[in-house]
Amino acid sequence: MTQEKKVNLHKGHRARVKEKVMEQGIKHLPEHEILECWLFPLIPMKDTNAIAHELINRFGSIQNVFDASPKMLMEVKNMTANASLYLSLFPQMVKIYNAQKFGPKPMLDTVAHAVEYLRNLFLDEKEEAMYMLMLNAKGMLLSSCKVGVGSIDSCQLNTREFIMRTADSESNCIMIAHNHPSGTSSPSYEDCEFTRWLVSFAEVLGINIIDHIIISSEGYYSFRENDMLSNYAGVLRKYLENAKASDKYSMNVRKFPDKK
Repeated sequence: MTQEKKVNLHKGHRARVKEKVMEQGIKHLPEHEILECWLFPLIPMKDTNAIAHELINRFGSIQNVFDASPKMLMEVKNMTANASLYLSLFPQMVKIYNAQKFGPKPMLDTVAHAVEYLRNLFLDEKEEAMYMLMLNAKGMLLSSCKVGVGSIDSCQLNTREFIMRTADSESNCIMIAHNHPSGTSSPSYEDCEFTRWLVSFAEVLGINIIDHIIISSEGYYSFRENDMLSNYAGVLRKYLENAKASDKYSMNVRKFPDKK
């Protein structure tokens, strides 16, 4: 009797997956198949289907897989150091790609354009960070820089950096943006108080804060769009005017003759 040859059910599997991607793209593929295909050149000699399933099961989504550190990815069975490194580099590559697509001086003349640009800016930020964007009168971005770093749920402005950057810039139109890595885009009480202080502080320097935008995975919040900046404008000026009026009142009181 001749022994029957064992049929290899996986033979030609990679070729079939690649052919499907070439014909249909990846838009309608389940996440594990997209990840499986992505791993083909990174892990050439192992079953990437099983690895992809394990990655999705452990991290929950493709986004979380790409956001994971190489050390965390290596905890998955049959993952290699090479594959872990290149998966973790993907968000940085996307950020560079998008930055070049926007160009060196994109037009941020609407909230929608600003949010699109900011989403890419915060793409690989795991903790709260604050950026300052300097624009000309038409809304063209002249430069941007990070002016605050913090933990996952708080961030503080580097006042010295803010003053130095604004002094060196030709722009007096400043947009401030920070991210909420966890939670909604709704501003906290501290966010509102900070914005109130910043608008007043900028007025002293002759700077116009045109917006403060909060970016999160769930959406965004624009202080300008919600008509909050107008409530904060002139706060310091009103305080100083009241202080002057108080000083004048005090001086007049001292001029009153003493009662006999």
